[in-house]
Amino acid sequence: MWPFASNMKIALLQFFCLILTIGINCEETNPLVFATTECFLKEPVYEHKFDFSKLHSDFAHQATGMNGDVFEYNLCGNMTRTCDGQKNIAACLKRGDKEFVLGTQHQLHYSNGKMFFSFLNGAKCPTGVADFQLYVALGCDYTLDEIQSHVTQYANNSCSFYITLESPEACLPEPDDVKANTCTYTDTSTGHVYNLMPLSDMNYITTDRAGSAFVINVCKPVLYGRNNMCPAGSSVCFVSLKATDYKKKYFNYGTVQPNPTFENGKLVMRLKSDTICNGNETYSSVIYFYCDPNVKNAHPEFIGLHGCVNEFSFVTPLACNNLAPCTTITHGNEILDMSSLKDKPFTLQLQDKSYTFAVCSGAGQPCLENDGACVISDKASISLGLINSYLRFNQTGSPYLLYENGAECNKSDTTTTTYWSTKIEFVCANNATKGKGSSGNINSAGSDGASTAVLGPKIIENSNCQLLIHYQTDLACQEQITCKAKAYVEHSEDGTSEEVVDLTPLISASENYEAKIDSSLVTEKRVGKTTKFYLNVCRPLVPKFGLGCPGGSAGCMAEVGTSPTPEKEKSLGFPLASLVAINRTSAELRYLKGDTCPTDKNSQLSMAIRFNCDVHAGRGTPVLQSISDCHYEFDWHTNVICPPHMCEYKHTTCEITNTELGVSYNLKKATFTKDGKMKITNKNNQYDLNICARFLKPLTDYTQGLVNLFFSTEGPCKNGTANVQLRLICSNLTWFDTAYEDRKDYNNKRKKCNNEKKKTKRKKTIKRKKCKRKTVDDNFKKEKWCTKCQSIFKARAKYRK
Repeated sequence: MWPFASNMKIALLQFFCLILTIGINCEETNPLVFATTECFLKEPVYEHKFDFSKLHSDFAHQATGMNGDVFEYNLCGNMTRTCDGQKNIAACLKRGDKEFVLGTQHQLHYSNGKMFFSFLNGAKCPTGVADFQLYVALGCDYTLDEIQSHVTQYANNSCSFYITLESPEACLPEPDDVKANTCTYTDTSTGHVYNLMPLSDMNYITTDRAGSAFVINVCKPVLYGRNNMCPAGSSVCFVSLKATDYKKKYFNYGTVQPNPTFENGKLVMRLKSDTICNGNETYSSVIYFYCDPNVKNAHPEFIGLHGCVNEFSFVTPLACNNLAPCTTITHGNEILDMSSLKDKPFTLQLQDKSYTFAVCSGAGQPCLENDGACVISDKASISLGLINSYLRFNQTGSPYLLYENGAECNKSDTTTTTYWSTKIEFVCANNATKGKGSSGNINSAGSDGASTAVLGPKIIENSNCQLLIHYQTDLACQEQITCKAKAYVEHSEDGTSEEVVDLTPLISASENYEAKIDSSLVTEKRVGKTTKFYLNVCRPLVPKFGLGCPGGSAGCMAEVGTSPTPEKEKSLGFPLASLVAINRTSAELRYLKGDTCPTDKNSQLSMAIRFNCDVHAGRGTPVLQSISDCHYEFDWHTNVICPPHMCEYKHTTCEITNTELGVSYNLKKATFTKDGKMKITNKNNQYDLNICARFLKPLTDYTQGLVNLFFSTEGPCKNGTANVQLRLICSNLTWFDTAYEDRKDYNNKRKKCNNEKKKTKRKKTIKRKKCKRKTVDDNFKKEKWCTKCQSIFKARAKYRK
């Protein structure tokens, strides 16, 4: 159904004084395309030389593919070892006990900003008439991840393989002031540390709604790549899509800054540039960050232009400071919760000294009352840091606690006073380490005196007035695969030819999906009538009582008869391969290495989910469509994968229409307005906001389940009008707040909006708090918004004078 449905909340994010409107006429361009046998190239826009000789490795690069395939390759030279008995090999595939040459040399290619190596002279492919081929795409990444090579999914009979290698060598030069930045801000009133660095993992593209686009990165410069050839150091890049000169297509509208600032209770990034706007003025950009812990695929939106300042909103969980103690949100919007480790003091031995600490709680005896950690020396307790429950991230993405302001520490190399601290880094305990325990120096004692030696903490070092502890636990394990994929689009809506397919909104943390079964499979007795299929998206199944598939499985098949408890469970696979975009409106996800196949003891069960765009489907439901030997194929029609859609707007009636769905909505008759106007408050002053503006532009965002309204109107700005963004979000509650944080009980009240199709009565009588009963008729003539929500609207406003 249509995202804002019959029930909504409205987020009025900004007021911006509009002093000047600038019209830009742009023309499209085609950058140069070329190849070279050298290991360097000069890109055509800025004539910067990319030299990839540093990517040559004495040990070769290695990446793991499907079914245990191992790819080894080298760049700017051959591998040192042989492959299939042959020397002077550039790339090799190891499959089981066999090896296949993937190439003896390679070429370096440049195409519209994309750089890649193609390997030549591969061995003959046993499953086809062609030779093996390998392509290694070079991706810009200023912050290196632990795994730099990623293999794109492929079919079992594939002869061509694609690997992405992320490296700073594929980036334009990085400004010195952001080379080691943390992109954090510490709220001194609460001690909370905001960390926006996870947002630097990818570029964000947003339209200016006037025929051009912005490419944005946060904390780092825009990542150079296909149709993202932005100036070095630019954090906000304006792309003139119709420019005929490719050297005049990309403009720096905001130079990257190392850290955000805090203004009027909100995170802000102010980005200046040298690009001329008017006379002596230059363009700049401002990004305002807003908290919403429920947003799964956060991305910026262009609000409008204020003089020469481009203003953006960015709604993200990373802007929240009201998380529960001992929890944090990862860059993939997963919540890591260490609170179950609280109130369990540990005593560790190192060099005849006894160290005691606890997680997010007091260490207890023999430590002092407010100590999170202490050490016993000469029978005296020395504080190694005071308690706090703020879980944060380091540069590598590992969660940690930092207890500071312990006892004075005497350092011989400094004259300043330093104090002891304790850093507890939580390390993911994967399947290879679970159950093997930790080092023998661990003795943990809870209040009951019981001891455990499973996983747990270990002292790594005690130097420079800091105690470093590694705590091995499965609670620290984050996503193993990504639920986002880039798709190349010949004529994308924003004109950049590259869009992101994002299925993170379908990831479930509370319930598993139960798939439907195509009736033909039951008729043909391929599937029993009591067989059920449970799955999750990009993540393991949510643990449920009675569902006994192996831990970590993302798909499970079970028998559910007269007893509601599943029996005879079999894993259909684990989330080992990331999402693959087939095109902008279709993607595939594969789960591999499930239980042993009943019909072939030498094979393992596996499954694949094909996601297809269907704007009428809502979130949709997976359907088992076919079974081939040991492989199960599911289809999932959903609007989450659909690209955004610009709706039509009729000013005379204040009606917006989604032509894709064939539904309309009259804003004048909305329950949160009075004849198209609504009251907002700014610093104790009330203003009437007319949302029926002449040039309103409504944009449906299916992935976030909302409709954005962008318009200009008279507002509280001096000597000008206001740029406004209004977010209409499907909800079952109604209220209008001036700030998201005012809703302290938001998480307890909000319920998911279900878009399942249902017949809806034409007339509905609804009851709203402090309001008389009201009959809604014409406004819901074509009721298709959100059929399981009540006909209520939720409104909230955020603004800046």
